[in-house]
Amino acid sequence: MANSKTYQRPNIFRRITVALVHLAGLGIDEYRAAPTWAARNYSDSSPVSKLVHLIIWAVKTFVVTIPNGLANVTFEKTTDQISYWLSADNPLYNHPWSDQPNAPLPTEADVVVIGAGFTGSACAYHWSTQNTGKMVVLEMNEAASGASGRNEGVVVMGRFFSYVKKMMSLNLSSTRKDLSDPQRSEMAKKFARAYVGAAYRNADMIEQTIKNEGFEVEYARNGWVQGDFASQPGYLSQSVKESADEGFADWIGIEGARAEDLTGIPTGNDVVVGYSQKAATWHPAKWVWSLLSKAVSSDSVSFFSRTRVWKVIDEGDRYAVQTTRGTIHARYVINATESYTAKLHPIFHSKLSAIQTHAAFAEGGPDAMKQDMGMGGPNSWFGKHPSGVIMGTGATHVPPSQAGVIKQSRFLTSFCISEIQNIFGNSRMHVTREWSCTAGFTDDEFPIVGLIDGKRQYIIAGMCGSGSGVHFNGARHVISKILGLNGPDDYPEEFFSPTRILDPTNHCWPTTD
Repeated sequence: MANSKTYQRPNIFRRITVALVHLAGLGIDEYRAAPTWAARNYSDSSPVSKLVHLIIWAVKTFVVTIPNGLANVTFEKTTDQISYWLSADNPLYNHPWSDQPNAPLPTEADVVVIGAGFTGSACAYHWSTQNTGKMVVLEMNEAASGASGRNEGVVVMGRFFSYVKKMMSLNLSSTRKDLSDPQRSEMAKKFARAYVGAAYRNADMIEQTIKNEGFEVEYARNGWVQGDFASQPGYLSQSVKESADEGFADWIGIEGARAEDLTGIPTGNDVVVGYSQKAATWHPAKWVWSLLSKAVSSDSVSFFSRTRVWKVIDEGDRYAVQTTRGTIHARYVINATESYTAKLHPIFHSKLSAIQTHAAFAEGGPDAMKQDMGMGGPNSWFGKHPSGVIMGTGATHVPPSQAGVIKQSRFLTSFCISEIQNIFGNSRMHVTREWSCTAGFTDDEFPIVGLIDGKRQYIIAGMCGSGSGVHFNGARHVISKILGLNGPDDYPEEFFSPTRILDPTNHCWPTTD
């Protein structure tokens, strides 16, 4: 699509029309997200002040910002709900049923993995490299059809140290009231060190695996520019210093001129923004398909799509994994279920929440935006691809039953476009795809990697929208535990065990020495 910078400001009639259309299209999820928006953007304000700020922001957004942003934007009459990533050819589509419609489901396995996204495919890959025993991977839809195929397409280095410490400190104030403030601060630091160290190893493992296996996943390790480009640099400089002091050198601050060279965003020399130097971009669905294809080419891994697991029953020395196609008895179970976990395991209801985000793809977009670069504006993320721009925003709690349900939001698409137009200047876009994604969030925004039952049923979840920063190393850890392999213990129980959120009173917390 040709990109034109011709721009004509909308008149008042056009503004009112656009505002009314978007207001009429708002759904319950957008209204649910309003308190979250106000809390994040006006955190220092009183409840009344938050409401006033929100109303003023809404009027400006609907009448000014969105009409301005959509001046050169068109929409497909019916936009596709399939994500940009999942529009690629899936080599494991309807596997194995497309070639073997009467293939029998195994009745016995050493390990059953539930879910074939980032985590499930990584478990399969790591298991296949050991050439031992039999693993069965079950997926209720298609490989990568959940959050792994509907995200930003960035391999994150995990969340930076200061953020993890902050979120854990907030949570410890309620879960560990027995500790003093200095003790909680020290414990939060330990959690942050554990998480960031494991995430750094995860990112390097992913890069090495792509190189060693020759996976064609559109991988480029150019970094990720993050944050509000107009914000004050105080917290940024503090977070950079804390990361550096702890030996985590990836997260730095860069001046506007360098940010513009990297992203194309005209920030101005007096602005400092956050930069994760070793983050990468990739095609997330192709990563899942590559891992799983490699795994099923071995004799030790079988994959079955369109096979929903209804229940996991502990039978003593085995687990009965009941599915829509029959029951498999397994020695071990790995739940790679993320935001779907509470549907299968009710004990995680209210402990592991489904958070819905929105994304879209538009042909065209700013010529200045650089490809193969992760980036975000004040309240959204976006990335340039050969044929257009992928973008996203939002964070709304939805019931467990709504995990994975695709909900389009024209308001959120328009909001993202307006942010891009505001940052880069007006450009032509034609929106062809709109979809949603649900990620699994714990209250402390810290993942869980370990045993559910203290026996042989594992889970890797609660990655809080940063699944690319946890899944591969987390899967290595669990497979190593099952097989008794030597290696780094990147996910110690005192930090990552599910008891941290399921039963904090009896969780074995790290010391505060």
